[in-house]
This record gives sequence, C-alpha cells and structure tokens, in this order.
Amino acid sequence: MEANTSLDWILLSLAVLILVGGLLMLLSGVREMGKKP
Repeated sequence: MEANTSLDWILLSLAVLILVGGLLMLLSGVREMGKKP
C-alpha cells in the first residue's frame, strides 16, 4: 500500500489545483461582469 501514497498525493494535488483554478476563473468572471455596465 506504500506505493499508492505517491499516487494519492498526485491525485490530491491535481484536485486542489483544479479547485483553485476553477475558483480563480469564477472570481475573474464575476469581476469582469461587475465592471461591465
């Protein structure tokens, strides 16, 4: 089971990156929509 720890860490890091990227995209989209009249 020790060999799966690295894979779990990679999956966790990928999930975190996707979540953070999605949040940043949403925030930037909301800001752009708010700027436009």
